[in-house]
Amino acid sequence: MFTIRELHQYSSTVRRAFLEKLASLPWETVTKNREASYYSMKDIMLHMIDNEEMIVSGQILKNKPLTTAANKSTVVQGARDWEEYRDMQMIREHLDEVEEKTKAYLEKADENELARRVDFTVRSGTFDLSVEECLMQSFTEQLYHMGELIALLWQENIEPPKMQWFWNNPRTRASERFQAS
Repeated sequence: MFTIRELHQYSSTVRRAFLEKLASLPWETVTKNREASYYSMKDIMLHMIDNEEMIVSGQILKNKPLTTAANKSTVVQGARDWEEYRDMQMIREHLDEVEEKTKAYLEKADENELARRVDFTVRSGTFDLSVEECLMQSFTEQLYHMGELIALLWQENIEPPKMQWFWNNPRTRASERFQAS
């Protein structure tokens, strides 16, 4: 059985690979309005990061009030407006901060905590979910948007990062993942 910690580790590894891919591209390519869910690849990445922060800090821990951002997404109150991000280093720093908080939370979360019930509220309603289900929602939300980033990268003839489990398996050491078949 997979654990929610393994899924988060996988998710974090893949998201970071996508961030690094975007960082290797010209800023104009990353910020171009592509009429996607959050318009640009930069904003899709920021949504993925902010979604994790909203779920962990806002929905699970309830230590940051939630609000609706200008782009209509639910974010924690005080979140930086996406237009304020001027380069990929600022986004990388935001990701580092969010992942550090999530990792610290997951290290302490036991089975009782993962089973704890949470009122998970989004624009479309409130749902009674376990903490584990909330974390799973964060994971699946990220997968949707990674697929979107893959399509946008392909439109630019850019090879996306490998996101398959076998390339990013948190159960194996990195050196074991890349052995030739």
